[in-house]
Amino acid sequence: MPETETSELTPASVNDARAVKILAKSVYRELRANGHSRSDVVGFANELLELLTNELADDAPGAGASPLDG
Repeated sequence: MPETETSELTPASVNDARAVKILAKSVYRELRANGHSRSDVVGFANELLELLTNELADDAPGAGASPLDG
């Protein structure tokens, strides 16, 4: 979902947010229906967050440069 400079919700962004919520609920239900525990679901969510964190870090200005690099 593209970032906007304002925090206003447009009809498209409301629909996008709703679609993401529906997708998350569907994935959760599918995982649970296939025998995965709540712990498994938390692990899955953690992996998604880690992937996103790495992507955001790669996109950040000065990515790859450590403050200790001098």
